[in-house]
Amino acid sequence: MTKKHLPNYYIILRVQPNASVDTIKASFRKLMVTMKMHPDLGGDHDVAAQINEAYAVLKDHSRRVKYDRLYLLQRLEAAQAAAHEREKRAAQGAGAGPAAGSTKRPSSSPQTRDGKAGQCPYCNTALPKLIESDTRCERCHSPLSAPPHLSSFGKELFGRRATPRIVKSHFATVHPTGQAQSMTVKMRDLSLAGISFYSEINLDIEQVFKFRDASLEAIAVVVSRGKRGQWYSIHARLLTVAFHQPGVFVSASR
Repeated sequence: MTKKHLPNYYIILRVQPNASVDTIKASFRKLMVTMKMHPDLGGDHDVAAQINEAYAVLKDHSRRVKYDRLYLLQRLEAAQAAAHEREKRAAQGAGAGPAAGSTKRPSSSPQTRDGKAGQCPYCNTALPKLIESDTRCERCHSPLSAPPHLSSFGKELFGRRATPRIVKSHFATVHPTGQAQSMTVKMRDLSLAGISFYSEINLDIEQVFKFRDASLEAIAVVVSRGKRGQWYSIHARLLTVAFHQPGVFVSASR
């Protein structure tokens, strides 16, 4: 089954992603009645159908949460594919591209926390010569495909924010380097730049760790941290990423 392309419902309703339900309802009425986009008032049927669809999703909390996750993942995947395609064309232009007809996409090499390329960021095993979208480390089996660059994503997703985040509240698994066991963390949000979560155990700045939930697996490095009650708030930058279920995020409420 072909995956449905999701339109930007916030743009259709002319509201910001953090708009309240009352704001969404007011904008819907303005579009349909004041601006006469309802078919009974002379509006276009297809345009009105898009507005109705957007309104039906965004006014419902559970449907809105699911839509936000799916739409962000759609944009993340599109940005990653575009970045890989550009790198593929550049490699082919230099005479070092993959064989014609190959369906795999080369990726830029991830960097270690010291900024040195050529080693797995998690276990420091030497990287293969060619890193593709599904390449994994031979030793620790971590994904090695670099996340999409911000420049490939575009200037914005929703209005003003250049690096969109989706609030998440499910639990995920984190396994820091040098530790024998993994730990469970509570997700805070996910963006193109990285991830944020709450942990009962503090992590050092520049600590590299594996991250895994039902939607993706990644290697990340801690860039900042803080304390919030009994929890530590950890913010990390993605070094590598692999999606488990393209187009599907874990269902969880905000």
